[in-house]
Amino acid sequence: CLRAMCLLLWIISTQQTVVAAVGEDARLSCQLMQHKEVLQVTWQKVFPEGEKNVATYSKHFGPRVTPDFREKVEIKDAGLKNCSIVIREVMEQDEGCYLCLFNTFPDGAVTATTCLQLYGKNLTALQLEPDKQDHIRSSCLEQLNSCHVC
Repeated sequence: CLRAMCLLLWIISTQQTVVAAVGEDARLSCQLMQHKEVLQVTWQKVFPEGEKNVATYSKHFGPRVTPDFREKVEIKDAGLKNCSIVIREVMEQDEGCYLCLFNTFPDGAVTATTCLQLYGKNLTALQLEPDKQDHIRSSCLEQLNSCHVC
């Protein structure tokens, strides 16, 4: 079983973790490294209740983004051996793990996972005040969801 897992890691090239700032675009990429007959590439988001399709690419239908993600996700580098998605203006609800599935014939699905981590969502507020020499002194107030200057 462990040997099979190691083999899968060499079949698909992807980043295990993609780090992006809140509000920026994040690119998740997947590349099949072995010669297989790929019928379709599918990206899914992992939720506690299960996976949900985000986007697919096939030769027959081309690139397709599911309605729930249409405003958020764009397929880039669409191909049966290499497929990327861009998540626009990432927010906290976009954080999490995404599966890249290469549906092959006759072997079935070959899968890899990429997790999106965000930074900038717990910025520290600073209190700015002049000291006795008219230099600006800052001090941390608390962890907030956005940055405030007092």
